[in-house]
Amino acid sequence: MASDGDDDAAPAGSNAGADPAGGRSNSGGTDLQTATEGGSSDGVVPASVEDASGYGLSLALIGGVLLALGYYGYVAVTGPQTLGQAIPEPFYLLAFALLFVLELFRSRERGGMAVVRATALALFYGGLTALAIEGSVYLWNHPDAALEGFVGVTVLAVSLIVAALAYFLYLAATESGATDR
Repeated sequence: MASDGDDDAAPAGSNAGADPAGGRSNSGGTDLQTATEGGSSDGVVPASVEDASGYGLSLALIGGVLLALGYYGYVAVTGPQTLGQAIPEPFYLLAFALLFVLELFRSRERGGMAVVRATALALFYGGLTALAIEGSVYLWNHPDAALEGFVGVTVLAVSLIVAALAYFLYLAATESGATDR
């Protein structure tokens, strides 16, 4: 299709109405990041569906499933099993190391903050992974622990909510830290 230079004919999914500086604008051309009813900006931009990244959503969903399996891992480790019965303990250290390296190289920041973030992610998700593996083996050997009264569905639902809230709080903390700079 030939364009006559009229941006009003752009498809709805295009970025024709977006501010070139990366800001969003509405159909009237008013910049949503700076316009408020009083004409002044307080720096707060309402979140939209586009703000949810695939990486963050994936971490929240995977975290929820790992948290649910981790619950059963905790039940197993404090009960009939010991840590390391599912797989040898050095493999858990390998999981921590892989998570640390992946997050460190994936980080947009460099320096101390990237190391702290990679360490926190490796400890949190590494610990969840270790407990989830133990919980998976426990559930494989004792499926009645999750199936009796559909307790497993409740554990999964609560875990997903907790993981989503944790991700939301993480985003709020990082965004508030970014606006303080």
